[in-house]
Amino acid sequence: MKGFSVSKLASTTAISLLGIALAGPVYAAAGDFYIRAGVSAMDPDTGSESFSTIPGSGVRLDSDITLSGALGWFITDSAALEISSSLPYSPDLEGNHRLNELGIGNVGDVKYVPTYLTMNYFFQNTSAVTPYLGAGVAFNKFYDENATPPGLDVNLDSTFDPTVLAGVEMDFGTPVLVNFDVRYTLLDTDAKFSGTVDETVEMEIDPVVFKLGVGYRF
Repeated sequence: MKGFSVSKLASTTAISLLGIALAGPVYAAAGDFYIRAGVSAMDPDTGSESFSTIPGSGVRLDSDITLSGALGWFITDSAALEISSSLPYSPDLEGNHRLNELGIGNVGDVKYVPTYLTMNYFFQNTSAVTPYLGAGVAFNKFYDENATPPGLDVNLDSTFDPTVLAGVEMDFGTPVLVNFDVRYTLLDTDAKFSGTVDETVEMEIDPVVFKLGVGYRF
């Protein structure tokens, strides 16, 4: 192509990025909406009560990664009501060291979908990075549980639980945003086993979810 060169392209790109950065953030206003899509990593701080028939035993959920999205509505210039969810996580249900000793390291697997309804407060400033905090409730849906040991079935109760989050929104003068946040949910549920083991144990899952994505404000 006539007049094309790598150096010209690099110079033009650098000037364009500098112009976007100097333009400063585009502030939200009451009535604005935003949508986000990205990747979520779930890391539970998890364990359970011991089975009465196997002293010292317990089960836990493993970590997993999936895709997620969010929709937000600014009810004021700084506060937004947000609903967010994800494709199902598929964590393994693992036995603790005691069950591992008995050869039951992999207890099964489960599908898990958290849906969050939060109120987020954005700390407006003159930089391109806007921090925010949020709090609300999470509906934690567990389904499609599968137990690995023959003759064993397992079911996890779905729950409503409190959740909090902290994040940053990176805005370089365009409606397209980059977002990162961390969410923590105080999640306890009952794991009901039947068959070769017929017992219900309480599980403490307390997942931390890390979200990285891009969004668009309109």
